[in-house]
Amino acid sequence: MHPEISDIFEKHNNVVVSGVSCYTAKAITVLDFIKNAKRLPDKVLWLSDNKIEADIICRELNRWGGIEAVSVNTQLYSSDFFSQRDDVFQRSRETNINISGFLSNLIDKKQTFIVVPYYFLMQKFPSPSTINSGALKIKHKDKIEVVDFFERLIDAGYEIAEDIQAIKKGQYFKSGGSITIWPVNSDYLIRINVDFDVIEKIILLKPVTGEIYKETDFFDLYPILDDDFLATALDFIDKNVFIIEDELDVPDDFYGEYESIIKKIYERSPHFVFTPFNEDTENHIHLHYLNVLRYRASYDFANDIKIKKNNSWLSLVFTKNTTEVQNILNEYNVDFSSNFNTLSSNGGRIILIEIPKDDNFPYAFQNPTLKLALVTDKEISSVREYKHHAVSQKVILDFLTGLKPGDFVVHADHGVAKFLGLDQKTIDGITREYMVLGYAENDKLFVPIDQSDKVNKYIGSEDLMPRLTRLGSVEWVNITTKVKKETEKIAKELLELYAARKVARGFKFKPDDKDQILFEEKFPYEPTPGQIKAFEEVKRKMESSEPMDLLVCGDVGFGKTEVAIRAAFKAVRNGKQVALISPITILADQHYRSFKKRMDDFNVRVEMLSRFKTKKEQKEILEKLKKGEVDIVIGTHRLLQPDVKFKNLGLLIIDEEQRFGVKQKEKLKQMRAEVDVLVLTATPIPRTLNIALNRLRDIVTITTPPPGRLPVITEVRKFSMDLIKEAILFELKRGGQVYFLHNRVQTIDSMADKLRSLVPEARFVVAHGKLDSDELEERIIDFKDHKYDVLVTSTIIENGIDLANANTLIVNHAEKFGLAQLYQLRGRVGRSKTQAYAYFLYHGQRLPLDAKRRLKAIVEASDLGSGFQIAMKDLEIRGAGDILGVNQHGVVNVVGVPLFIRMLNKAVEDLKAGKTPEREEIPEVSIELPLTAYIPDSYITSSKDKINIYQKMAAADTLEYLNEIKEDVVEEYGAMPKEVLNLFKIIELKLYARDAGIVNLKTENIHGGRQELVLYMSDKVKAENIANLLEYNPKWQISGARLRILIKDLGIDWPSELKECLIRLGKKLVSAATGATTDKLAELKDKPLAS
Repeated sequence: MHPEISDIFEKHNNVVVSGVSCYTAKAITVLDFIKNAKRLPDKVLWLSDNKIEADIICRELNRWGGIEAVSVNTQLYSSDFFSQRDDVFQRSRETNINISGFLSNLIDKKQTFIVVPYYFLMQKFPSPSTINSGALKIKHKDKIEVVDFFERLIDAGYEIAEDIQAIKKGQYFKSGGSITIWPVNSDYLIRINVDFDVIEKIILLKPVTGEIYKETDFFDLYPILDDDFLATALDFIDKNVFIIEDELDVPDDFYGEYESIIKKIYERSPHFVFTPFNEDTENHIHLHYLNVLRYRASYDFANDIKIKKNNSWLSLVFTKNTTEVQNILNEYNVDFSSNFNTLSSNGGRIILIEIPKDDNFPYAFQNPTLKLALVTDKEISSVREYKHHAVSQKVILDFLTGLKPGDFVVHADHGVAKFLGLDQKTIDGITREYMVLGYAENDKLFVPIDQSDKVNKYIGSEDLMPRLTRLGSVEWVNITTKVKKETEKIAKELLELYAARKVARGFKFKPDDKDQILFEEKFPYEPTPGQIKAFEEVKRKMESSEPMDLLVCGDVGFGKTEVAIRAAFKAVRNGKQVALISPITILADQHYRSFKKRMDDFNVRVEMLSRFKTKKEQKEILEKLKKGEVDIVIGTHRLLQPDVKFKNLGLLIIDEEQRFGVKQKEKLKQMRAEVDVLVLTATPIPRTLNIALNRLRDIVTITTPPPGRLPVITEVRKFSMDLIKEAILFELKRGGQVYFLHNRVQTIDSMADKLRSLVPEARFVVAHGKLDSDELEERIIDFKDHKYDVLVTSTIIENGIDLANANTLIVNHAEKFGLAQLYQLRGRVGRSKTQAYAYFLYHGQRLPLDAKRRLKAIVEASDLGSGFQIAMKDLEIRGAGDILGVNQHGVVNVVGVPLFIRMLNKAVEDLKAGKTPEREEIPEVSIELPLTAYIPDSYITSSKDKINIYQKMAAADTLEYLNEIKEDVVEEYGAMPKEVLNLFKIIELKLYARDAGIVNLKTENIHGGRQELVLYMSDKVKAENIANLLEYNPKWQISGARLRILIKDLGIDWPSELKECLIRLGKKLVSAATGATTDKLAELKDKPLAS
């Protein structure tokens, strides 16, 4: 597949590889390299970011190459390595076993493939000589003194197992003439059969099943070491170890230490380095593995792989829903087979690969060079359609993506903290998992996972470090009270506007006539499915008697203008005038040209009102507007001036509304109450903000790119004049134009002079915001008219310049831009069917970690339509600004964006439901039951995914939604272990308890045989419901506001019985409480529990 990698390695004894987007692609690349390499050491050491990634890499190596790679966690502590690296007292026996096994595999002569987190390099270990001296050599037919052997085994740190069935690593068990040991350096048990003090057999057994794996003649059994931690990684790695370094995110504070160690290792060991960015070195190769974004509809999926097949691609489709995928492919006449044997494309093929329900999917990718694509159910949204629910009062937020130890978080009740990780605690034999939060003065809070929805990642201003809250102080109560008032004020304003529009009678446009149909048929392109959906939604709203206020949100160049043009034509056909308002003249000019071109054949009178017009021309246009002699007027905020009067305005189109000033927005707000409004934006809107706003305004998104549009080829490179020259000359050769972005006005002219010297044959023009507005527009229009080849510009091009001929973008100092900004800038190129290129150039030897993540994200989001994925990532990495166009930066920064949106959403909901702000909150249910309930690492390895599921479960407020989460988890990760089933049981019981008016459900007297369930009732519990419960199970006792029962009185399946009791307690009874009911309650009240 990639023989050139082996060629580079042969020449340099190392290779640097970029452009490999996911773990699956990395595993395939490495396996192909190992297969073709002429000389490689027997030991391979792959350095990953963490243990979770190490597990994934091992899984993919095994899937694609049958390699039994071992992932090892060398971390000595349960929480963040870098915050506790010097605290050696927390090292557990399990950790010592892990480390001893890992090190012994490194010094053993056997062939091994180990994947380990990179911080292994920065730790101390027992020396190789200590490990070797403690090893027990076991050989077939050797004499053995059994008592002496056991003493040596105990000295080596091994312990006796109570039962052969329960044996663990680092333990042994003797039965008759055989000794069974689970060595630290093996995934198999070894059984030594001894007869008359002679080793007769050495058998390797599979753990759990005890099946024989194979017999062997010798085995080196290594010790468990818990002292002498004086050696470093350098003592274990030599020329006989092949290193793979995998795009590591080493924290900036520790990079210097890591770099000095890795440099010494690279001087002695052959190595293979994955890097996120292209490099200009002889030992570097760039591969072209791109991400596959989710298909929006089954048609998009079928069409894409059909086109790929026709272009000789091999497409692998991994599915757990074979019948469903087959039906999609058959519906769109796509041929496929199920015979997979090689990754070679050999002409166009589509292979359907079914995987077990409990298996993990590989990671999707596509490689245009190899003509190879891999997709899974995850990318085919119609196969795994995510159900969106309005979860009342609890918005499930996306903000926790990538939460890692050290991140700032906000607990809704306790304030700003640091996330220290997930921690499992076993108390009285019951294991639970908690989110550990660190507060001011080193206080810690252990948040039960059923309350994890109260914790959000802190996202505020980019340059503002949040202050940790003091636990138990009134500080946080005061802050949230202030924020609550602010959100109620904003919600009230939004609702007043919404209510005014609801009451107002809008103009009801007629259905499409023949001219409308003919006009739409003249559209020179095939509309995309996203456009068609937007057309239909706009017409439906216009034909309603309620005034339209619709936001059309679409990626750059996805055809929002055509949506506006069709709506405008419909308004004109109904005798109405249309105004299109744009934030800048250049944008208005573009719209004017587009509208004029489409409308001229239909005698629609289109005019433009801007600085490009003389005062006399402006006066004439205004007069015609007043008389109704202009159908469509396009302009900037000039259209908001008092002298602009319409005869019969029916539709207002606002382009990029967020770019207008406060006064202009106020004027637009006044116009809104009277006419239909269509707002166009290319700025991605975070889904969570939609949840807060979607009850107040209608939003339609266009997510499908126009046919034939190619994704922009994006490269992140170190600043290089040679590269800049090459890129400009390439674009000039094909008759195109270039944007060169240099965002420092003080040095932009000197930069332009350097470029003129570098490429004298090109014509350069400079544009930036400090120029006189008329001169700036003149320069940009000259560039549009191809009087210049290269526009050296500031970020003024970020929005609005639509130029099909400019297809190369070069951004200088790309590390200084936000992700959404980089995405918008890249949208300036690739607006035609010509292949476009974007070069993001950075300065310095090494990128800071945040900048690296931003640039990595922009490369990975190279597919069309990825703007919506960018929005949240940018909030995570860079921070948030003015999210609603209202003045609340300070308030947002105190509590963070996620909690602010949650509080705003609640304020909106409360006001809509007619609740007053002073209304008392219903207390949340707290629940403590004797059930081991958590998600084990063996079931879901990614802590990010675990937290996401914990949050969804905790936020579920209906059984229907909880069951859908359950279905999703089973579909994604397979059959659930008992611990996860228990977790769902607990959340289910919590919902039933809430409906029954129970505020606390806990277990008392855990020790001994009198375990007791206690239910604390609110005043919502009715007497007749309690009587109903007692009739069902008379063993319940009432004690004040508490209900009590012994667990044994609920039977063996007590959780199910408790559920039934809660259902009865929460049931709405038809009959009222009777006198007998009251007597029964009085009789049972305060009666002691029977033994």
